[in-house]
Amino acid sequence: MELAFDISQDELPIFLAEVDEHLQTLDEILVQLEQAEERPELLQSAFRAAHTLKGMAGIIGHHRMTDLTHALETAFDSVRKGMLHIATPLIDLCLDAVDGLRLLRDEVVTGEVCDVDVERLVEEFEQMNGKTREATSREGPLAHAAESAASSGNGSLSIEVAIDPASVASAARAFQVMMALQEVGEILEMSPTLDQIETAAPVQVFRARVACRVEPAEVARRVAQISEVFDIKINGQAAGNDGQKPSTAREARPDPGTGGRGNGQRNTAEMTVRTSVERLDKLMNLVGELITDRNHLYQLRAYFEQEKRGNGAADRLAETVTHLGRITDQLQEEVMSIRMLPVGSVFHKFPRMVRDMAQKTGKQIDLVIHGEDTELDRSMLEEINDPLIHLVRNSVDHGIEMPEERIAAGKPPRGTITLTARHEQGRIVLTVSDDGRGIDPDKLRKAAVQRGLLSAEEVAALSEEQAIDLIFMPGFSTAEKVTDISGRGVGMDIVHTNIQHVNGSIQVETKKGEGTTFQITLPLTLAIVPTLLVRVNGVVLAIPLVMITETLRLSREEIRTIRGQPVTMLRGSVLALIDLKDLFGVQGKRPLSEKYTYAVVVHSGKQRVGLVVDTLIGEEEVVVKSLGALVGEIPGISSAAILGDGKVALIVDVPGLLRFFGIH
Repeated sequence: MELAFDISQDELPIFLAEVDEHLQTLDEILVQLEQAEERPELLQSAFRAAHTLKGMAGIIGHHRMTDLTHALETAFDSVRKGMLHIATPLIDLCLDAVDGLRLLRDEVVTGEVCDVDVERLVEEFEQMNGKTREATSREGPLAHAAESAASSGNGSLSIEVAIDPASVASAARAFQVMMALQEVGEILEMSPTLDQIETAAPVQVFRARVACRVEPAEVARRVAQISEVFDIKINGQAAGNDGQKPSTAREARPDPGTGGRGNGQRNTAEMTVRTSVERLDKLMNLVGELITDRNHLYQLRAYFEQEKRGNGAADRLAETVTHLGRITDQLQEEVMSIRMLPVGSVFHKFPRMVRDMAQKTGKQIDLVIHGEDTELDRSMLEEINDPLIHLVRNSVDHGIEMPEERIAAGKPPRGTITLTARHEQGRIVLTVSDDGRGIDPDKLRKAAVQRGLLSAEEVAALSEEQAIDLIFMPGFSTAEKVTDISGRGVGMDIVHTNIQHVNGSIQVETKKGEGTTFQITLPLTLAIVPTLLVRVNGVVLAIPLVMITETLRLSREEIRTIRGQPVTMLRGSVLALIDLKDLFGVQGKRPLSEKYTYAVVVHSGKQRVGLVVDTLIGEEEVVVKSLGALVGEIPGISSAAILGDGKVALIVDVPGLLRFFGIH
């Protein structure tokens, strides 16, 4: 059966974005409520989110979604009134309802009925409330207003609110205003009426008379938090914000339909513009081309400054190129900032995930998040999503011990997993830490032999750090039985591969009995990469700066050989060397007259190696270009870039290079 809802294609993206925001809010609040019990501000936020979802579903005629949100809303209201208490069974049911609402939300997109058993969920809510299902399961948005009238002692207020005429969902905004007023009192009369709002006809001004139980300033503050509203008047007097800003939660997580507006001023569509991701990607590509031309102009400027020194026209050209370069840099920064999103958009899913996995495993786990406002290019966010999921699942399944095991080890029964994000020297560093049992290198050695990945002699020769890195080998697992969380022999190798695919690195720090930390280091974006250009017998190669530790100038006497492998000593440690000339088959040998050569020290995880080159050209931001299907994959090369002089430079794949040489 094909479903039909009263919503236009223009309104659909805003509807979906706002539903997603409220469902994510419910996920986070429910997990917090289970841990912090009945905090009034959390309950109020949960009730408001469910109430808003019910109103949005009612406006488009999604009756099953309205029924389920009403049951959820009623449960929160019962908790607020002390008729129901927070407990794990109630949280489980509420989370099941949220999952069901996600599927019901998808019905608006697909037009096809999903298999959510709304009747069963509603019945379970009513059984938990200790009453049978009432015939009026869809009471409408004024259902809870009666209590307001009984407690109202401040008399009635006349309220008028203007709604942005450019809003594509003005009826929904009117509905939100109505719900905000319902929370502070009883709506005695209003215009437009509920029936008129539910037709989704445009609303420019919403008027109501309300018997309030709070001060007028609080009424104005509640209404001002709603997006696309302005000119709030109470009893004919302009209320504005009364000097108050929206709540911190609203500021920290902007309304997806308005870019975070809603502070009581005239927050109209002229202030922000909604655009598609595809347009941002195209804009980024154009900026990339502009950067290539900028680099070319810099080379021309250098030529003219040298060859035409003192020439007025050449000087003016140099000034123009310098100015154009500054403008290009600023344009790049602006486009990058538009594409940046807080890493919290990925982190926010983990509290619910950890809570569910802890219940399945019988463990007690708290999740702590730091740095969720740290911003990263959206393309990188997509790439790190799966690796982070694998790492968190690994911490739950392999890291954190069972409560009785933790108590026996002198630890608190509840384990802690910590997610952090921070910027560091033009890169982003993500860590996943736990205070669990740590990684036992001897257990990893034994598992590697049992699974036939290495011989007993090979694992015996591994250092402790090398043994710990065995977890990144394909097919490696220490799980004694397969579960739906881990133990299928896949996971950590995928993490390693995916992170290296985006020119990142991952390191493991662990201490047996105390815990483990996985640290991921990533570039800020994939589109434009800062590199060090080097020359190998006339061929220019680009090495990503994020992979470089330092550069060295080596005399021929400083290069030695161990077992046929060239090495050098670096601050008392042996550093293996790879000659890029030999690797890529570049013809020609370095003249004996050259007393010095250069090495670029790169790293992947904890491994370091020196790449031997002829010349260091300098740093340059390059636009990454795919090699394409015709060229295919080349060991040690990830992609290419067009330099300012029009030549093509190959971008070195450092992790792939080390794998090619058997260095992990």
